[in-house]
Amino acid sequence: MERKNEAAVIWLDTAVGGIRFGPDRAAVREELEAHMEDKAADLQRIFPDISREEAEERALGEMGDAAEIGKELARVHKPWLGWLWRASGVLLALSLVWLTAFLPLRGDDAYLGDNPFSEWWDTDGLPGTSVMGRDDDIRYLPGDDPDQLLALEPGLRVVVNGQNISLLRTALWREEDGRWTLYCYLRVDTWRFWERGVLQEDWMTVTDSKGKVYSLGADSPEDTETGGLLNVMDIAGFGPFHSGCELYLGEWDPEADWVRLDYGPGDPVFTFTLDLEEGSA
Repeated sequence: MERKNEAAVIWLDTAVGGIRFGPDRAAVREELEAHMEDKAADLQRIFPDISREEAEERALGEMGDAAEIGKELARVHKPWLGWLWRASGVLLALSLVWLTAFLPLRGDDAYLGDNPFSEWWDTDGLPGTSVMGRDDDIRYLPGDDPDQLLALEPGLRVVVNGQNISLLRTALWREEDGRWTLYCYLRVDTWRFWERGVLQEDWMTVTDSKGKVYSLGADSPEDTETGGLLNVMDIAGFGPFHSGCELYLGEWDPEADWVRLDYGPGDPVFTFTLDLEEGSA
């Protein structure tokens, strides 16, 4: 109000005196003062013969009991809510600074996926690897290596409980000992990061066109030379909006024409069938 009488100042002080969070107190006082001024202006429009002072006094009388209003305002405007709001803003600002400043200092690999725990954005549809500097993802890219028998981008997708599950890339290689090895990169994407899922190895069943079922993980046969497992499904990338996994079948049957991936603890939640003979799904 342009001209504040003492009674109006006392009323405003009393009404907002119980609000302990300073920014809220100032904002509420300004709002109440504007409301009081609007009332006075309305009274002068309705009763053009009354003075400004009289309109302000009558407007103040219509505002109600300052003490009672103050109790209600103090109950609604808890100080911890204000401080929590301020703290969340600070944390958001710090997070943005970290994403835009700190990660680039780590190099492009922090974005492109050489480490599954720093692969924030899977922009190329290739799996991350567990060791910085390794080029395991290159196996999925078509090349002139005579041992690369097939490299596909199936692009198979299904939506399960609001999450996008994709079979992005497949590659078939012949190892030095003559074995054929099939690689599949799968990914789960969702903007609802708090619900982002991870594919579980013991829920995946792999069957080929010859009827062979490939045992994974602890049930997998071992490589006689290295002692490692021949068939594994493991994490191959992790970010705020996606998780990736790589299916590795080290005993692939060269005569098999297609592979079927059934996922679920009982009946399949989803199924991907990939025709390797034609290179299409």
